[in-house]
Amino acid sequence: MHHDIRIFQLTDIPGALELCRNSGWNQLAPDWERLIKHEPTACFVMNDGKKIIGTVTTTCYGTQLAWIGMMLVHEKYRRQGIAKALINTCLEHLHSRKIRCIKLDATPTGKLVYSQLGFRDEWSFHRWQRESHAQDDRNMVVVPESDAGWNLDLDKAAFGVARGQWLKRLANHSRVKRYREGCGMVREGYLASYIGPVIASSPETAKHLINDLLASTNRTTFWDIPQPNRNAIALAHHYGFQPVRTLTRMWTGLELTQCDLDLQYAISDPGTG
Repeated sequence: MHHDIRIFQLTDIPGALELCRNSGWNQLAPDWERLIKHEPTACFVMNDGKKIIGTVTTTCYGTQLAWIGMMLVHEKYRRQGIAKALINTCLEHLHSRKIRCIKLDATPTGKLVYSQLGFRDEWSFHRWQRESHAQDDRNMVVVPESDAGWNLDLDKAAFGVARGQWLKRLANHSRVKRYREGCGMVREGYLASYIGPVIASSPETAKHLINDLLASTNRTTFWDIPQPNRNAIALAHHYGFQPVRTLTRMWTGLELTQCDLDLQYAISDPGTG
């Protein structure tokens, strides 16, 4: 059977959401829309002539760093080389844009594929989860942020490169908490609320941010924490979170873009870093 890879269109979102539901992922339509609008020529789908059977996205932060994410393949089409084909399409595109470092966050299964394509381990992390404490409030209205008010200098130190445009897009679908020495977001997903990113210059500021973000949702909550940040892990325990999933941050390229994990208390999400 012939499978075609083409650029991801907004009209493909329903098919992508079907893959999400079948795979138990948390994304909603605005998550896909945000990615496509940020990189309208650099997100891809594979179809079998009738339906979407695979997806992948890229998110570029200048030419120094890019992210590959949302790697999904329909269960019936796995182990047929589709994931490799989609990743190679992304790599070809990113190489044409002369991106120096390309990263992704891999599940244990995906890690085997990415290693074969030249990706190397950087560090591991866990998804932490806290169960709902009250009624489901997934329909809570999010007021779009006209200005994220993010500490961009601190964020660049934490993440390694500037990502102000992407943060502004995230803020439009998030509840944003700000302090002079840190900032954080929480947004709604299909299965749970999701905390991230959170950056803070001290554990004390991080605790204030996490406390405020958790106070804004009653739902089950996901929180992806860089494993090297022991202060963040201590906060997760303090607030009753448990590790439920292991992922590995991987990279390939000319040089590794360094970051400061002591300042990162939550990643933005595995699809964008």
